[in-house]
Order: sequence, then structure tokens, then C-alpha cells
Amino acid sequence: MNDITYLLLKWDQILQRLKNNNGVVHHIEIGKKASIQEIEAKEKELGYQLPESFKYILKNLGTSLSFYYSFSEDTIIPSEFNQISSGEINWNIDFLQNLDLLADELMEDGEDYAVTLRGKLEFSHTGNGDIYAFDMSVESDEKPVIYWDHEEDTVTYIAESFIDYLFKITELGCIGSEKWQLEYFLIESGLDTTSPVAAKWKDWFESFSETTLNDVRNSMKQLIDFTVYRERLDEKSIEFLGKFNRKNIFDYLLVELDKKEGYIKQKIICEVIGRVLGNDAESWVRSLWEANQDILDPRLRSFLTSMCINRATGLSLVFNFLEQQSNKKITGYEALSHLGDFHSSDVILWMEEHIQFPVTEGWDELFISSNFSWKEIERWTSLEEKHEVTVIHALENYVQEKVATNNFQPVISDLPTKSNFLDFLVKLRSKQVLKRRILPLDNVIQNINIFY
Repeated sequence: MNDITYLLLKWDQILQRLKNNNGVVHHIEIGKKASIQEIEAKEKELGYQLPESFKYILKNLGTSLSFYYSFSEDTIIPSEFNQISSGEINWNIDFLQNLDLLADELMEDGEDYAVTLRGKLEFSHTGNGDIYAFDMSVESDEKPVIYWDHEEDTVTYIAESFIDYLFKITELGCIGSEKWQLEYFLIESGLDTTSPVAAKWKDWFESFSETTLNDVRNSMKQLIDFTVYRERLDEKSIEFLGKFNRKNIFDYLLVELDKKEGYIKQKIICEVIGRVLGNDAESWVRSLWEANQDILDPRLRSFLTSMCINRATGLSLVFNFLEQQSNKKITGYEALSHLGDFHSSDVILWMEEHIQFPVTEGWDELFISSNFSWKEIERWTSLEEKHEVTVIHALENYVQEKVATNNFQPVISDLPTKSNFLDFLVKLRSKQVLKRRILPLDNVIQNINIFY
């Protein structure tokens, strides 16, 4: 029984470490202990003798176990382990499944699909649909633990027995059950807890602590790495970065940008360049518009242009790009992704010519983000139907955002008195025939106080 006492102690220590560092922790839930009669009945039902160490755990620990945690978003996990994000162990005697039956069902999906499930007994599954099972074809009292990947229909050897699996996964901090979290430590014979990679992970896990902004504020590199890792740039981070040499910041960011691939990974670095360096990065941003420059996703180039180049020049560059790329038929989401960060009424003037139905796919959001005024509301409702409908949905979205977010920033300038605005809205509503336009205006009228 010392082994069970050890496991319980280690699991408690792991969860306490996560809790101390603001991780998400689910308390361990353990089912009642199984009787011999209960185990024998289950074996008869399944057509298999359960592996010896699994029966030992069922009888002396519990018929089920649920254990889960996830790291805080401010815990910087070493980059070489960037697929690890959580920890999990679970089983339940009631969910044991002879996978021959599942293999029969899945054969309809393909002639050979799921053939690898035959001779397996499921004891757990992952959130993405993969399966942990015992390989019942092995002729011994103990049965190896395997992992079945449902997308690739492949089997991966995990451990020589259930108790071996529990001890090894516990030694690794009970890291998440999906295979991509385990792959750092998998070799042909299963989980390897003695490799240099495993040793590095265990050393980190035993000593890690949640990183705070104050922890990294005095190191430019650490502060940037922390910001990029969290994918969040707040005002405090900008203030701390402002204390470092701007050229050093820029040089370091360009190196980091070159390492990243894809829009998502590059976005936060571009945000730092734009919000921290601004005009100091103008020459570099202008160079991005030169021929054959494919360093960045065009949306990120447009964002940087909005932050680093004077507005008139920057808008001209982006307008020309959109018109050339789209052959003058520009989608709302495309326009929003390139122009939403300029927050300029000049964008609204440009929109008048290019807006297309459906206006709710980005155009109404772009209207809001472009600092529209009472003047634009009046003008647009006197233009074509698509302009009028844009205003209706923009006002609706404005109300929804104001209700949902206390610090929602856009303020409509030059609004008339409340009674005059109300009269305007009522007249606009009376012109509408479609319910999907009347209901948004009803909502705006009911929330008229939000505008004042």
C-alpha cells in the first residue's frame, strides 16, 4: 500500500504547486474501492481478465479517478516543451470498453480503419477523442498500456503495465494526456523518465513559478519574451519597455520576428513594434511596401502602417493595396483587417465607394472603429440602402459593446440633443420593412441613454 500512499502524496504536491502558481486545478475525485465480486462481474461482462496492477489499483485506491490541472497563462514553459499545457489522469471502471466492438463499428469508415483497436481494452480517453487502452493480446498477467490516435489510426506503446504508467506519468508531473504532450518523453519502449530531456523537464517542473511583469521589468529580453509568450501587451508593459534603448528593442524584435512563422505568432511582435516604437520604425515599415517584400502578412503590414507612418500616407498605401488586390470588390472583413486600426474618419469616406452587402460582415464594425460622428450618421442614412443599413447595424453594435464593456472607447462626436436623436431614430425605423432592421433600431431606441 506504500505505492498508493506515494502516488496520492505526489498528486497532492503537484496540484499544490500549480495552485501556488495560479494554475487551474481540479481537485482529485476518487471513486469507492472495488470489491472482488465487482471486478469479477466486470471481467465477465468484458470477456477479459483485467490486468493485475489495474485490479490492484481498483481494489486499493478506487474504481475511478479524475485528476486535472492547467498552467497559468503567465507561467513561461520552456520553449522546447511548448506543447505541454496541462496535466491529467483518469479512469473509470464503468467506462471500460472492449474495443473489438468499436473496431467493428468503425470498419464502415474504411476497409482497414480501426483494425489496430482489436484486442484492446479501453480504460480512458482524451479530450480530442484518442484512447488509452490495455493491449490484451499480450500473454501475461500484466498488459501494456497503449495510446490509439483516432486520426492516424496508430497505436503508441506507453508503459509495460498500468502501475508502471501511473508511476512514470506522475514522475513527469502528470502532464496532459494527449500524445503531443507526451511525445517529448516517448521512445520505442514507452515513456522514458530517465533521458536528458526528461531530466530537464523534471528539474523545471520542480522549481517553476509563475512569472509576473515585475519579475521581468528590468530585463529588455525577458520583458519582450514574456509579452510575446503571453500574447498580451498592456499599458504597464509599454511603460516598462519605454525605459530601454529603442534601437536595442527594435533590433531584438526583428530577430524574434524572423524566427516566427505565420500571422498569429508574428502579430504580437508587430504590436510591440507599433505601440512601443511607433514612428521610430517608420523607415522599416515603408520598406515593407517595396516590391517583392513578402516578410509579413499584408494585414500585419497594414497594422504597422497605421502605427508607424503618418495617417495620410499610410492610408493611401493601404487603400491602393486593397483596390489593386481585390479588383475594386473588397469584402468587409478584408477591409476591417487592414483599416480597423487607423481609427480615421477618412476610412468612412473611402468606405462610401467600396462598401458591399452584407454589411454585417465587417463593414459595420469598420464604421464603428473609424470614429464616426453624427455628421456621418446623417449623411450615410441619406445615401444608398447599403449605407443606411450599415449605420443601423453599427449603432446596434455600439449599444451592445457599451452594455458589455465599461471601457468601450469610441465616442460619437457632435450628437444632437437626446430628443432630436430619438426623433431621428424613430423616423429611420419607420422607413424599414425588414424585421432584421427594425429590431436593431428598437434596441438602440430602448438604450438611447447609452449615447449620453
